Amino acid sequence: MTTHAQPTPTDQAPDTEYALLVPGLITVYVNAPTEAAARNELALEGADTIELHDPHLTVGRLTITALDLVPASAKLDKVDDTLTDDSLPDADFHISDIARVAVRILNESASTHWTASAGTYAVVGYLENKTRDTGIYTLSVVEGTLQLQHERWADPCAEFDGDDLLSLAEAVATAILDDLCRNEDCGESTADGEGYDSECGSCADRTARDEYDEDDEAPPTERRRPGTWAARAWRKLVARTRNRHGR
Repeated sequence: MTTHAQPTPTDQAPDTEYALLVPGLITVYVNAPTEAAARNELALEGADTIELHDPHLTVGRLTITALDLVPASAKLDKVDDTLTDDSLPDADFHISDIARVAVRILNESASTHWTASAGTYAVVGYLENKTRDTGIYTLSVVEGTLQLQHERWADPCAEFDGDDLLSLAEAVATAILDDLCRNEDCGESTADGEGYDSECGSCADRTARDEYDEDDEAPPTERRRPGTWAARAWRKLVARTRNRHGR
């Protein structure tokens, strides 16, 4: 739904006009022989943006110029004069809104350049950081559960519950940061269990090599005990093997 804020007469300079895209609930009445037929009609007529021509619908200082319906998310509210139980949607926002807010949190708390986009009918959200080459994270409902899925793995990164937009977005942002390698210049996931200490497998191997090189170049009096690096490397290998087998 697109709205325009009308400026109020004032002696000062005129206000700037802002066009806002606002998710919301819209009641639509359809006369049809069956619910399925009604939904088909809604999908047909609501497939494209509905432009509201002059005179536009106004509410106070708001001017509503267009509607973008999401037919796939419609829930039955009333049949003739009979209200349907639990007709309101489970939440007053779309999944793509969760992705959008999660990206805002990621860009404020971690590396920037995260972007969000909506899938079909805004019931799917995509998150990606092309600068880090993270690949695409998909946020969608699978078998009644909101899940975060990375395109490179078959299993979901995380599952979520709740109906508060900000809380869900924070949980999604946290799940993405937990899934990614902790190095800011790396976009690899740690979901394969190949890594160690929040690093992906490649970064963990590089860290181990750097630690070995530092120890090898140190003066004899400052070197670690013989076998120290080997013991640490062995612990890392054991941890990675356990991660791989889900232990």
